[in-house]
Amino acid sequence: MLSKPSENNFKYACGTKSSTINKTGEWRFMPAPERIKRLSPCRQDCLLDSDIPEWQEAVKDGRWEQAWQIMSRYNPFPALTGYVCFSPCIENCNRGRLDQEIDIRSIERAIGEWRLEHYQPPTAPREVKDQVAVVGSGPAGLSCAYYLATAGYRVTVFESAPQVGGMLALGIPEYRLPRRVLQQEIKVLEEEGVNFITGRTLGKDISLNELDKEFRRIFLATGAWLSRKENIPGGEEKGVCCALDFLSMINTGRHPDIKDPVVVIGGGNAAIDSARSALRMNGINNVSLIYRRSRAEMPADPGEVEAAESEGVELIFNALPREIETDADQIQSVLLDQSKTNREGLVVDQSRSFRKACGSVIMAIGQEADHSVFEKSDREIELFAGGDLVSGPATVAEAIRAGRLAAYSIMASLGDFAEPELFLPAEQPVLFEDLNLTARVNLQLQHRQGEPVEEASRCLGCGTCNSCGICYLFCPDMAVDWINNRYELNLDFCKGCGICVQECPARALFMEGVDII
Repeated sequence: MLSKPSENNFKYACGTKSSTINKTGEWRFMPAPERIKRLSPCRQDCLLDSDIPEWQEAVKDGRWEQAWQIMSRYNPFPALTGYVCFSPCIENCNRGRLDQEIDIRSIERAIGEWRLEHYQPPTAPREVKDQVAVVGSGPAGLSCAYYLATAGYRVTVFESAPQVGGMLALGIPEYRLPRRVLQQEIKVLEEEGVNFITGRTLGKDISLNELDKEFRRIFLATGAWLSRKENIPGGEEKGVCCALDFLSMINTGRHPDIKDPVVVIGGGNAAIDSARSALRMNGINNVSLIYRRSRAEMPADPGEVEAAESEGVELIFNALPREIETDADQIQSVLLDQSKTNREGLVVDQSRSFRKACGSVIMAIGQEADHSVFEKSDREIELFAGGDLVSGPATVAEAIRAGRLAAYSIMASLGDFAEPELFLPAEQPVLFEDLNLTARVNLQLQHRQGEPVEEASRCLGCGTCNSCGICYLFCPDMAVDWINNRYELNLDFCKGCGICVQECPARALFMEGVDII
């Protein structure tokens, strides 16, 4: 007579747990399936290398704390980038081939706002490892300070301006970046132990030699604040100002002395910001933006260009300023020549010229970094540098990434060998054609949703398991378990048939030893 099976053996017999008595997976003669993480198009295009499908999956399930933990490995300021990033990650989103791309930036901003609302200062002081000086409080400097401070380093940030934030505070208009968000992020950094000293300029108020004596490492993130000069007759007249000076005055509550109508010369984001900010000033009703090349060649973000045009900014393309004309020390007009781009570069036709009447001119033809900061020492000093100082004018997201990489480089130089995920894998992203969406029987066509949880639910999880349950549904051997809120492969039962790999909508499974196509 057979004895009654124990409760555990009964669970094994029913297939709800792996059998320690009869592991049918040992019969497997085919390769075993393995869950992997492949590169998604959004992550490949992200300027921060952020694991977008992973934190969108967390948001979809309402796991906001986990979403922040994933996000913070790449970007400690999602509330900032959620407003100012131009989101190249959205351009090639595979969801756009179905209905509409995921609004990744709004979900990113929601994670940042959640984090600021739920932030709790450290309850106990961290063990201080070393002291590090950061020169410059723009996005690169703030990012470096964050990663160093949270790793236990005592960080002091020196800023030449009266307020903290660099380009975030002085170069980006309020309508694009609410100052309350920047102030909250700075407050968090102070709670994390970062010390800010404003009104101290390198080479004037403090020297590299002094910093080197007090701090173990120095990170230079002084940005690109020098306005590029254009030798245009009349360019030195009163009524002509550079974009950075104009934006700095606007952002510090001062009123620039400009007269209507206003002409902005340039095609970058600073030019667009200047034009839109000028149009918001009392007494300014006519703003024109002049760019020497075509609209398609304009480096500014297309969304910002469209916004400027919809607000009433006149856009003039293929025009190059020859002279700023004045009368009795008052600007009257800008003399413009027709221009176009061909294989030889920019071609100017002075026989086809015209005038644009104006009372003020804002020059936004580019910025440069002041590399003389590297020469402000009379002896050898080990320096780290990043952001616009190294790359030239770039985006906020690129500067944050540079600060993150600099922080880990500084840690490594001090013997603190953290192993963060610094670089993306060198592989082709999962394309729309690679996905097996026919297996997603519950997939519905729908455009963007207003709430971040619903919007994140639209993510297809390209190359990343999003717990859709297709592997569980199709497995003939019941070799998929639900553990810790996700599906896990149970190789005790798996025979290696590969059905789960074939049916996975996200292409997040592959067979061991088989090349990924």
